[in-house]
Amino acid sequence: MKKIYTILILSLVCFSSCSDYLDRKNLDSFDDANFWSSEANMRVFAQNFYLGYFTGYSNAWAWGRYFTSGSVADEYYNSSTWGTTTPATSDDWSFTYVRRTNIMLARADLLPVSEEAKNHWRGVARFYRAKEYSDLARTYGDFPVYTSEIYPSTPEEILYKDRDPLSVVAQQILEDYQFAAANVRLFDGVNHLHRYVVFAYMSRDLLHMGSLLKYHKNDAANANTMFAAAKWAAEQVMAGPFSVADDLRGIFIQDDLSGGNYSKNSEVIFFRAYETGKVTHSLITYSSGIAEGQSGLTQRALNAFLASDGLPIKQSPLYNYSSDNNLRYFPKMYENRDPRLAATVCDTLRIYGVANGYARTGICVWKFTPYTLTNPDQYTADRNFTDAPVIRFGEVLLNYAEATAELGQFDQAAANRSINLLRNRNIRKNNQGDVLPKLPPMTVSGTEVFANGVAINDPDRDASVSPLMWEIRRERWVELMQEGFRREDLRRWKMYKFMANDDIDGKPNPAVHGAIFDYTKYSAAQQKEIRSLNNPTSLYPVVPGDSTRILLNPISTVLSRRLWADGDVAFERQYFTGVPTNEISIYDSHGYKLTQNPGW
Repeated sequence: MKKIYTILILSLVCFSSCSDYLDRKNLDSFDDANFWSSEANMRVFAQNFYLGYFTGYSNAWAWGRYFTSGSVADEYYNSSTWGTTTPATSDDWSFTYVRRTNIMLARADLLPVSEEAKNHWRGVARFYRAKEYSDLARTYGDFPVYTSEIYPSTPEEILYKDRDPLSVVAQQILEDYQFAAANVRLFDGVNHLHRYVVFAYMSRDLLHMGSLLKYHKNDAANANTMFAAAKWAAEQVMAGPFSVADDLRGIFIQDDLSGGNYSKNSEVIFFRAYETGKVTHSLITYSSGIAEGQSGLTQRALNAFLASDGLPIKQSPLYNYSSDNNLRYFPKMYENRDPRLAATVCDTLRIYGVANGYARTGICVWKFTPYTLTNPDQYTADRNFTDAPVIRFGEVLLNYAEATAELGQFDQAAANRSINLLRNRNIRKNNQGDVLPKLPPMTVSGTEVFANGVAINDPDRDASVSPLMWEIRRERWVELMQEGFRREDLRRWKMYKFMANDDIDGKPNPAVHGAIFDYTKYSAAQQKEIRSLNNPTSLYPVVPGDSTRILLNPISTVLSRRLWADGDVAFERQYFTGVPTNEISIYDSHGYKLTQNPGW
């Protein structure tokens, strides 16, 4: 009997030992049980978010938000029309990053570190969740909010919850940003997320949420909450170590922005670094027009820049728009203008067939092209290595100005703290020669704006927008030209009608056409080359029978135009993307309802 008991006991010990051995943590690989053991590991996990939100100039042949994001707006021409079918699937309807942020938020509790460190990483997680929710809100408006990790055992009524209204979404974004702003470290190592990045994006995203609530949902109370928080966030950056850089173009063309705690450029709050042999991009290849021709700026975008007397070109006696019925040749269009035009747009006509580094509109953007291209890797293929400013002080000043105006608090002091700082840059064309004449400071009285004592009343101003708001929006457009904001700004302001490109009185829309130039200045051989390389319908005579004035119209007249009609559901639905039908079907199969966006 003793022998039997001894065998039984040994068997149990052996089983227990084997069980303990099988349950031991991995020693040579990570799993969820042993990964959250240090800040270093948490930092590695957080790195997964960087390329999702800090794209910069993207990498290889991929496009980032800069330059190419002017497509389907009114910055450079595009022939695409509005979508007419609801997608079955979409990468945009994804909660992968939401789940990652919720995992990160929960696992911060497991870190064997101080409460300050835990709160820092909780703040980082909530910053990224706010970013992801902001992107989803821009795309879909309403969507289901999840603030904790979803498991296979999660009740279906939670898993298949319907979309939360935008007011709830915006409140969650606000709360996440507020926590991040209070807890993310002021500095956490070179080129790591820090508190000023949180403040800057908070100013951007909450301004956007406020606009969506005001102009799309008619929810003034919640909109003002967002505007007030956006203003506060911008003020935190404005009280920090950043300042407006004189060389606007120079912000975007530096080989190396590293230096100091944040950046060696006073205006760059955060940047993405590039280096030959490690990670490179192709932005200069596109924007220089040397190896790859660029689309080019539209006439409408060019017209947005004020005359140097601070007045819109159709109001300015200096520009004298009416003297030639806007048949002014491109070189003359460049004269007596806001100096930011010289930092953004090439001063010579670049027509396909007769120019090296051409643009289809003839109006070439050089904002992202270095002053001197000496190394082929700077401008060929996907080997470009200039660093990308991810978010900059100039934008934050504009976020402050707009949020303050939306709250009815924009006065002369606010103008001096924001827009007039941007106008005070010492800009030199090509960074050479004398400083170009500056715009006069913006002066404000109520909702009226003045330049050198003259009230600004742009003939092109939309009647629904006050002169003050119109000029603030103009400042945003020209300062951030080609930086990827225009379409999203038009969306949040509910102004997609400015993306219409149908003909006006039988002539091409300024949102479509490019430079006006003197065709006869070119030799017969050059004229032949222009005709052979450009679609014949792209060479449009401004005045019938007068061959000396030709409008470079990049879109063939036989292509469909992008129309717009306010109030028409076929157009109004374009503000928010349709929820993928497959997602709705999945909900249906489980007995739940996922609400579709109006019109889809």
